[in-house]
Amino acid sequence: MTQIYFKVLLIMGVLFAFAVPGFALKKLNLLGERAAFTLSNILLYVCQPALAISSFCALSREQWERVSDMPTLQLLKNFGVVAAIAFFAMILTYGLCKLIFLKSVNRKKTDVYSFIAVFSNCGFLGVPFTEMLTDGDPLAVMYVMVFNIVFTFLCWTLGVVLITGSFKEIRLKKLICNPAIISNFIAMLLFFVPQINFFMFEGLTDLQIFPRYLSHMTAPLSMIIVGIRLAECKPKELFCKGGIYLAGALRLIVAPFVALGVSVAFFYMAGSAVSGDFAFIAPVIAMAMSPAASVVAMAERFDGDKKTAADAFITNTVLSVPIIPLTVSAVVAIFGLIL
Repeated sequence: MTQIYFKVLLIMGVLFAFAVPGFALKKLNLLGERAAFTLSNILLYVCQPALAISSFCALSREQWERVSDMPTLQLLKNFGVVAAIAFFAMILTYGLCKLIFLKSVNRKKTDVYSFIAVFSNCGFLGVPFTEMLTDGDPLAVMYVMVFNIVFTFLCWTLGVVLITGSFKEIRLKKLICNPAIISNFIAMLLFFVPQINFFMFEGLTDLQIFPRYLSHMTAPLSMIIVGIRLAECKPKELFCKGGIYLAGALRLIVAPFVALGVSVAFFYMAGSAVSGDFAFIAPVIAMAMSPAASVVAMAERFDGDKKTAADAFITNTVLSVPIIPLTVSAVVAIFGLIL
């Protein structure tokens, strides 16, 4: 467990170091007022789609051999179990938040806290984190991307309701046309129909450079945005609100163990149908990440509690650096004992 803890701590240190340039440039007034907004759009509309394509379609020969060892039907079963774990983990966390904040007077604020608790940074942070933790295991990364598909669906349905307090803003067309949904559909199509996956064609593998390089930008860009947001906030505003710490405890401690409970339940119910342990542990790791950056963007877009969203996101992203290593080490050790 100690070895896992220090490895995870080192990964978090490396990832959070990417926030330093954003913080420094903002403090030196070398970035415009809308720098974070611009970078967020690049992250959402360029890097995230590239991340999906890179994870499923732009594989090295060694990675493809590792994936090809598993029959297609088995992969589909594994993906289905990961998706189910992700869905029930987020829904159960949401139900827990409803109970905790049942008597809350300020619904707008507590709904933001619930959003923080339910939705992790499973894509922009979870994928590079898992990649480093598993030494680039392609199956583990794919499972986190499957988690991300469920995340995207719930974020644009349940998440919108939490930010707006209404079902009126949910649009099927917006959900279907979401870049993350489209890119994941294309990635899955190319993955399961390798005959049309031109990224893997002999003589065309150099094309993989395009999605790979863009996907490698997700972690740096995501954390640079965190650095910018951190530079814009006053310490007193970040660390002096009790509700933010409650949201952080739910996100960084409670939610991963809810996911662990769901994963263990599926292990006993469907363990014989699943090949490999990563299908059970990857969604737990994805759920253990810091708050989803989309809470700030959605609060801006749907006129939610922008101040609470920004403060809760930044505070708990900072707190995630020492907490994630402890949480991930614990869940991995517990799952190891169960196995």
